[in-house]
Amino acid sequence: VAAPKENSSDDDDSLLPATPQMWMARRSATKSKYPAMLDHIVAGGQPAGLSLMDNVMKECLEEAGIPNNIARAGIRSAGVISYESYSRKSETVSRTVLFNYDLYLPSNFQPTPVDGEVQEFFLWSTDEILASLAPDFADPIKPNCYIVIIDWLIREGLLSPDIPGYLDVVRELRSGDCQ
Repeated sequence: VAAPKENSSDDDDSLLPATPQMWMARRSATKSKYPAMLDHIVAGGQPAGLSLMDNVMKECLEEAGIPNNIARAGIRSAGVISYESYSRKSETVSRTVLFNYDLYLPSNFQPTPVDGEVQEFFLWSTDEILASLAPDFADPIKPNCYIVIIDWLIREGLLSPDIPGYLDVVRELRSGDCQ
C-alpha cells in the first residue's frame, strides 16, 4: 500500500497523507497469472536468505523504480495477514502469510514500471478504493489484493467498527495458520 506524502506547509515533515490515497498498478498483459488486472504498487514472494525489509526495498526498486532513499524514508511495517484457501482443481489447501507495509511517497514522485511486470501506475482516491470492492466493479483487482486493501481501510479508520460483520472481517484477516 502506498500513498503520496502531502504536506500542509513547506516546513512540515509529516509523512502521513492529508487524505488517504493509494497507488495501484496494472499488471502486464503478458503475465501468466492475472494478466492486466489491478495490483499493489509493489509485491513479491519472500526469497530465502533475504530479510523482509531488504526484500521490500529490492521490490520497490525492481518493480516501481522507487530509489532506496525514498523507500526507506516512507516505509512502515503494517502487520501481517494470514489466510487459507482451497483449490478444487488440485484438491489442496494453501496457507498464505502476507507481511504488509505502508509506503508513503513524496507527492511529486511518480512510480515507473521497470521490470516489465507492470503496465502502469496510478493514484486512487479513497472513493475509488472503496468502489473497487464492489462485486460488480468493472476493473477487477488481483484476488489476494482485496484482503490487504480491506486491512488498510480498517487501519486508516475508513471502515467503521459499526458496520455489520466488522469483527468477523477483522478475525478473518488473521485466520490462517502462520506456523
